[in-house]
Amino acid sequence: MAKMRGKAHGEPEGAKEPDVSADLLLSEKFAPASLPDVCAPRLRVVDAINRAARIRFVYIGAPAGSGKTVSALLWLRKVRQPAVWIGLDRYDDVPSVFYKQLATGLYSVQPGNEAMRAVLEDPAFSSSPVEHAISLVSEMWPLDKRHVLVFDDMHFINNREIAKSLSDVLRRLPGAFTVLLLSRADLTEEWRAVSAAGKLAALGAEDLRFGEDEIREYFKELGLSLAPDEVRLVHVATDGWAIGVAALSKSGQVKAGSSRFLFESYFDEQVWSTWDDDLRAFCLATSVAGEFDPELAAVLSGRGDAGEVMDQLARTNTFLTRLHGDTFRYHHLFRDYLVRKSEDAGVDRTALCKRAAEHFRKKRDYMRALRFWLESGDFSGMDTYLLLFLFESNPGSVADYADFLRTLDIEKIPDDAYRVCPPLHILALWYAYLTGRCEMFERHMDELYRALPRIALFDSRFVESSILSYSIDHRTSVLDKARKFSKFSRFVKHFTPKGLATTLTSFTHNLPYPHRSNLDYSCIALEEGGMDLLGRTFSVLLGAEWGYIYPLIPACFAYERDDMETALAGFEDAWRAVVPENRDDGRICIAVMHHATLWQQNRDAEAAAELAAFRAFVEVQAPYFLPNLKAYETKLALFDADAKAARSWLDEYFVTEVDRIELVRVFQHFTTVRARLALGQTDDAERLLDDLLEFGRAFNRPLDRGEAGALKAALLWATGRRGEAVDVLATALEELAPYGFYRVVADEGASVEPVLKSLAARMVRADYEGPLERAFVQEALLAAHDRAGRFRGVTANLGASDKPVKLSRQQKLVLELLAQGLRAPEIAERAGLTVPTVKSHLSAAYRKLDAHTAEDAVLRARKLGLIG
Repeated sequence: MAKMRGKAHGEPEGAKEPDVSADLLLSEKFAPASLPDVCAPRLRVVDAINRAARIRFVYIGAPAGSGKTVSALLWLRKVRQPAVWIGLDRYDDVPSVFYKQLATGLYSVQPGNEAMRAVLEDPAFSSSPVEHAISLVSEMWPLDKRHVLVFDDMHFINNREIAKSLSDVLRRLPGAFTVLLLSRADLTEEWRAVSAAGKLAALGAEDLRFGEDEIREYFKELGLSLAPDEVRLVHVATDGWAIGVAALSKSGQVKAGSSRFLFESYFDEQVWSTWDDDLRAFCLATSVAGEFDPELAAVLSGRGDAGEVMDQLARTNTFLTRLHGDTFRYHHLFRDYLVRKSEDAGVDRTALCKRAAEHFRKKRDYMRALRFWLESGDFSGMDTYLLLFLFESNPGSVADYADFLRTLDIEKIPDDAYRVCPPLHILALWYAYLTGRCEMFERHMDELYRALPRIALFDSRFVESSILSYSIDHRTSVLDKARKFSKFSRFVKHFTPKGLATTLTSFTHNLPYPHRSNLDYSCIALEEGGMDLLGRTFSVLLGAEWGYIYPLIPACFAYERDDMETALAGFEDAWRAVVPENRDDGRICIAVMHHATLWQQNRDAEAAAELAAFRAFVEVQAPYFLPNLKAYETKLALFDADAKAARSWLDEYFVTEVDRIELVRVFQHFTTVRARLALGQTDDAERLLDDLLEFGRAFNRPLDRGEAGALKAALLWATGRRGEAVDVLATALEELAPYGFYRVVADEGASVEPVLKSLAARMVRADYEGPLERAFVQEALLAAHDRAGRFRGVTANLGASDKPVKLSRQQKLVLELLAQGLRAPEIAERAGLTVPTVKSHLSAAYRKLDAHTAEDAVLRARKLGLIG
């Protein structure tokens, strides 16, 4: 267990989790927005929300301008319950960001709860935000009154991990909480499931529409009396749409037209034209920001009284909302209106975005600074913000970093930007690489090569980052890259002392198998002295990590060749090479491979102790690895087709449907395939396997292709497509044969053994012309047979039948004689049968036993007690 000790931190080195400052924790920060001075009472809607709130979870889904926010605020005013109000935008669509907001909001309810504060301030929060949010909820004291939690603009949250985990986290809240979710979108799949279970009430646009009686009363509140035909005209003109009714009511005119037209017409004629130039300029300037506080508003508008202006606007109209504390947001429709007005007025939005970027740069919020500079559309000067983002901020785990990059809309960056600021290729190619966009990755890599001399003029660290990018280009081997290392290194004045690869990110990308992590390093196994060549080149990017990597990678190759003694010695050498400065990812990789080797050798007690120490280390010091740890433990259980473990895995919040394979989650995808096989979900399993095979081909990852091929062959065999299964397995082994690797195939044991036997039988035929050598396939077959003696195999539940196997008297007799080692002619003579009859009985017995060779048939018949 001492080996697993590391530095007392909970996430990758270099991650900078901002401190939870005192002002962030003030309960006012998450107080609901204020209602306008005059607003429609909406009694019918308030009553509808009140009835829905009896179920505890309420989802209000309706288009922008339907009155969701005001209706919720009116209901809160009626029930007089303390509320936590969380306004969301598209940049919150990252688990660590989203759950930090939720946790901070909940803490604001009990700011004296030191246990909650400790969870919130834990540096590891970003590494495992769901687990920390659950932990924080569990620390809440009992509530003495009912509370409300409101998520406004939930439609911005599309991250599947958040969608899958949120209902489970919220169900753990104290029963005194009512939860409102306000969204422009219909119920998501996850919330539909909660609704179907009777635990959520949903309201839609129809529930929020103004009725004629409400229109009459609202106008009356404003001192306007409408005749019945005028009420009907307003209702028809606006279709009961809240913001259209508000626009007409404030204009004092009753006229026909679409709600959007009425809204813009009202603002043009009755509001915008009455404001002075300074107020209009203030709104146009601040509209560049999705949300803003007085400090940012002052920077954008140049007004020292920005806070007072914002307060006044929020009190007197429906179109500026206080999100929380001193943070405001324009209504989406009004912001769209302001953007159009800005274009008409020739407002320099580029300069305003740059001002905002510089504001956040000074506050050391480099992520938001980069966002605003990207939105400015002026990519000169971008290098400063890109450099700060790449080298001074790290949002946590590599998976979390990939989620964050999605929010930047990198695919929408124009080609022009890369010509002006070529280091942007680094940002784009890493986004493409982490999210599995092969063509995009290759395009930006090629552009990076061409732009390298220009990139070198910006900053030496960009060149180091370019070398790191060069190292992951799958189109050439890492050894070929090492031979050409000087093409890049000549542009570097001096390398980052600690090693850039580990300063920026993890060389393993938080994956558990080091030799198939950020790259598949199999090519090194083909060349003697390959690790020494890397040591003379790329090791400068790895710094102190190189010490244990040097023995670790060759030990992994020995493992893949089933040379467990050599592998074990190598992993012990790697442990001895670990120093205090090393990152947790290195310790994790060594621990995984060390445990796997002990487990393969049937050293169960030692393996169990290793896994227990490893698990304790991850839970305390490296929680970002928890998803992959669960994937690894589940994989072990699924070698025996454990259906309970399979269901538990698929229920995990981070196991979601995917459109493409992402590198940072590839290990988890393999566990998902196994879980679906164990549960008989063959169509889903096959689709995911095909995606994994394509991913392995696209990014040149032979071990991924080998594992996916072995699993697909097992699936095909179990579902009766046996010829196809042999073809697929032959292809997988042909990928692995040059390296001598077969452990990844043999691990599938009983599921792949019959396919290997059939392949071996094919190879002895005179017409076999494939490249495989019989000795290699035989080694894989022997290893798979050994594994089959320990576990049932992941496909054991496919085609299983509860019907007892019944053999005829003659079938039992020929099997018993077969078990004695007799051949068909000898069996025929001993049993008094003809040879064709013997073969017929054996064939029938094989079918009933689902066996494919004499050995299989005898073993299964004995296991079932059919023969002695």
